[in-house]
Amino acid sequence: MSNIVLGDGDYGALDLRHLVDVERLQQIQDEFAADTGLGVITVDSTGAPVTDPSHFTELCQFLRNNPATRELCYGCDAHGGFQSSIEGKPVVYQCHAGLVDFSVSIIMGNQFLGAVAAGQVLLTRGQYDLRQLLAAHSTPSTDPGLQQLASEIRTIDVDELHRAANAIAQLANETLSKRSHTFGLVTTGPSLGRLPVVAQADQGPLLVPLVDGLSKPIPLIPASRRNQLDVVAVGRNLHAQNVGGNLELLGSYLDGLLPQWSQKIPRDDLRSLEDALIAVAQREGAQYGREMTLAVASRNGNRRAAMNRYECQIHCERLLIQLHDLIEPKLAVKDRTIASLVNEIEKDPTVFLSVSSAAQYLAISESHYSRQFKQHTGQSHTAYVTAKRLERAKLMLTHTDKPIMRIATELEFQPRNYFSRTFKKHLGLTPGEYRQQQRAERLAAAG
Repeated sequence: MSNIVLGDGDYGALDLRHLVDVERLQQIQDEFAADTGLGVITVDSTGAPVTDPSHFTELCQFLRNNPATRELCYGCDAHGGFQSSIEGKPVVYQCHAGLVDFSVSIIMGNQFLGAVAAGQVLLTRGQYDLRQLLAAHSTPSTDPGLQQLASEIRTIDVDELHRAANAIAQLANETLSKRSHTFGLVTTGPSLGRLPVVAQADQGPLLVPLVDGLSKPIPLIPASRRNQLDVVAVGRNLHAQNVGGNLELLGSYLDGLLPQWSQKIPRDDLRSLEDALIAVAQREGAQYGREMTLAVASRNGNRRAAMNRYECQIHCERLLIQLHDLIEPKLAVKDRTIASLVNEIEKDPTVFLSVSSAAQYLAISESHYSRQFKQHTGQSHTAYVTAKRLERAKLMLTHTDKPIMRIATELEFQPRNYFSRTFKKHLGLTPGEYRQQQRAERLAAAG
């Protein structure tokens, strides 16, 4: 792996499994769970387990044995740990099933490596003031068997949870500070365990967030709402081969990340999204995780400058589409459908400009294709593809200084004056008028 180049002063991401004595950590975790009666697990930054679960409730064991709900459990563990790393303190939250957990992040320098997650209880007070990290798709109350398991969940006072957070943080610090392992480097961000490279010397202590020191109790704080990509929804759309759904999630994420028209963000601010995509790929298979990591590293290799919304959109879209291309099966002609063709149009709205090219992709007649497409989308092929190209044109007009004729060429409006006519027909403004309007709104917003 000598071809992997790490940035100046950036040692990449570290795999928690290479940094700690997992057997010793497991022993301490088991003893803590037995003493407190809380369910406990240590996870990496993607939510994947590093240790075996300790003292898990029957309900949580059931949910984690179900592939659909297990992804939600992993998502909660990852989100809770990441939030703790942001706040620098343990955070308490409701999981997707409505149980109360707290997370204590494990960090090295500014790297988020994972977390200790504990809880699986209900609170005597303040339960419903807590944020539920992931929306429940199947709550225990909807299933009689799960309802019985839920009725057996222990109820405790929030002060007991505070004491447990303080204890597990102290135990974790004592354990992690005595590690003797060397560690491997990976190529990007705080996503773990992708491409171990070479063993490195000790880089200093691992810490859980004890910003006030061990002599003072740690304040448990509620997890706040931060702009995060919904990795569970990304995984569902990936399995459904729904590129459009994932592009909508990406658009919402970037709207939150760049709320102002003129805003730019440093390159590193996209790391959490990149690592989320790596994590999704990793769960589909180790080889996919490696390939996605290399894709991220390759796209980041020559870019260091801050990016505007359009540049972020293009960068992230290409990574998201690459994720779909990695995971989705390569379809023979006989297996192609209108849905798979729509996916191809979502990836590139210029790929099937004509009805004849789309019909040829499906190996059916143009008339049969036209009927099927309208039945599936509610629009004609031409109207659908034109709308997708115009959406991209609006983004380019708003966030770039590209000449209008160049935009027309890139989106394959031929002849080029057809672009202006089509744009005005659909939006009531010419491309130049639309760009001026957006600039005026931007200046007004800036005050």
